[in-house]
Amino acid sequence: MSATNEANQSPVNLVAAFKAAQDISRELNVDKLVSLSLSALLELSEAQSGVVILADDQKFAIAAMLSKRSPNLEIKQSLTLASADASSLPVLMVRYTLDNRIETTWDQDNPDPHFADDPYWLANSPQAGLCIPLCEDRELLGAIYLEDRVSQKLLQTDYLQVLRSLCQQLAISLVRSREFSNITQRKEFEEALKRSNSLLKAQREASVDGVLAVDEQGRIVSYNNRFCELWQIPESVLQSVEYGGLLSLLQHHLQLPDGLVEALENAYDSPEKYTQREIYLADRRVIDCYSGQVHSPDGKFYGMVWYFRDVTERICILQELRAEQERSERLLLNMLPEKIAKKLKHSRASMADGFEEVSVLFADIVGFTELSSNMSPVQLVGLLNRIFSMFDNLCDQYKLEKIKTIGDAYMVVSGLPEPRTDHAAAIASMALDMQKAISQVKSREGIQISMRIGINSGPVIAGVIGTKKFIYDLWGDTVNVASRMESLGTPKSIQVTESTYLRLRDQFNFEQRGLIPVKGKGEMMTYWLVGKVN
Repeated sequence: MSATNEANQSPVNLVAAFKAAQDISRELNVDKLVSLSLSALLELSEAQSGVVILADDQKFAIAAMLSKRSPNLEIKQSLTLASADASSLPVLMVRYTLDNRIETTWDQDNPDPHFADDPYWLANSPQAGLCIPLCEDRELLGAIYLEDRVSQKLLQTDYLQVLRSLCQQLAISLVRSREFSNITQRKEFEEALKRSNSLLKAQREASVDGVLAVDEQGRIVSYNNRFCELWQIPESVLQSVEYGGLLSLLQHHLQLPDGLVEALENAYDSPEKYTQREIYLADRRVIDCYSGQVHSPDGKFYGMVWYFRDVTERICILQELRAEQERSERLLLNMLPEKIAKKLKHSRASMADGFEEVSVLFADIVGFTELSSNMSPVQLVGLLNRIFSMFDNLCDQYKLEKIKTIGDAYMVVSGLPEPRTDHAAAIASMALDMQKAISQVKSREGIQISMRIGINSGPVIAGVIGTKKFIYDLWGDTVNVASRMESLGTPKSIQVTESTYLRLRDQFNFEQRGLIPVKGKGEMMTYWLVGKVN
C-alpha cells in the first residue's frame, strides 16, 4: 500500500508484502527461494533472526539461517534438525510444530508449557518467537522460525496474517519448483498464474482493505467482502461476470462513482507498475486506491490487483491539522513580521538586525484618561479597539509595520524589516490619516479626544529577544527621540525632527516650531507637519 495508508491503520508494509509475494511466486530456484523468503519475512516482521527448515528425504534439515548479528545468509544444507545446536535454535518448539503441523508461538510473558523447557530460552531469552509449518496439499515441506528479541510485534494480528500468507506462498513455490522439471513451459505459466490467484484468494479476507483482482481479459479472479462493502456492490453481481468484462459492467450497469471507474480504466493504461490515488466521493467519503499490474517472470501481463481503503477519518484529521496550522500562522503573523516569523520557526535563538534608514512614529490619545472615568471598562476597551483597528488598517494600506500598543499609545515603523526608500513619506501620510480618523471618531461618537503624534527618522536596531511572549521591538536613539517628539508635542499636531523634515520638505508642508529642549539631547529644531504639497 501507499506510504500514507501504512501510517493510517496497518503497521505492516502491505506494498512490500505484495511485492514479496510476487517475487516468491516467480522464483523457481530453491536456494534463491529460501534466501528471498527469509529476507522478506525478517524485513516485514522486523524480527532479528530467522531459520528455514526443509524436508530432506525422511529428515528435516536447516536450509538457511539469518540474523542481525550475522547479516550474511548461512546455508546449512548438511545440518539436520536432530544435530542442531540447542543454543542456536529452539529445537523443541520447531519439532513440536513439525510433529503436529500447527503454528506455535513463544511469548516471554506467557510461555507455552509444551516446550517451555527448551534450553534455548534460558540461553537467549527472546521476547517472542513464531514457528509456522510449510504445508501444501497435505504435504509437510518444513517450517519457518522467526524471533524478536526486543518486542512482541511478531505476534500482532496484522503481522501474523501477512507472515502466514507469505509462508503459504513459499510452500506453494517450493512444490512448484520441485515439479518444474516435469512440466512444459506452457504448464509452468498456467501453474504460476494459478498459484498467484490462490495467494490472492488466501490473502483477501485477511486484508483490512477492499481487494479486487482481475485477469488480463477483465475477468474477476479475486475480491473480498470489504471491497463489496466499500462500493456497495452485491457479491452476486461480481460472481455473475466470471466470463464478462468487469470494466464494461462497472461503466454501464452499476451506479458507481466516476472516480472508481476512472481509477480502474487508468490502471490498465498506466505505464507505471504501481499507482496510487485518492477518490473523493459525493457522500464526503475519501477512498485511497492502490493498483498494481501482475506480470509473469518474463514480463507477460497477467492482470491487475487493486486495494481500496476508506481514509475519510485520516483526511479529516489532516484537514483539521492544516486549518489549525493556518490559524497558528495567522496568529504569529499578527504578532511578528512575516520575515521574522519564518526565521523564528527555524531557530529559537534571539535575533536582531540594524537598519540605517527608517522612520518611527509614536501616537498618544489626548484626553483618554479623563474619558475613561466616565465609561465602563467594556465601553472603554471597545472605543480603543475601534480606534486602533482604524490605525491597523492604515498600516496595511501604507505597508508599514505596527510594533505595539501601550495603553492608549500606538507605535509604528516604516522601512523594516524590508527596507524602502520612501519610508518617511509613507509614515507621514499615515500620520495625517490618523489625525483625520481621530476627528471622525470624535464627531461620530461625540467625545472629546484628540491625538498627539511624533516622528523621527534615522537608524535603529530591531529584533526579537527572550523565549516567551515574543514581540518585535525597536531600540536606539532614533526611537527615543521619536517618543520625545510625541510627548513634547501638542494635541491635534504632528511634530517631526529636522532629520524627518529634511527628507520630506519637498513633498509635504511644514511649519517651523523652533528649538525646544529635549531630555538627553539638548535643544533640537522641530517642525509641525501640516499636510501634503498640492
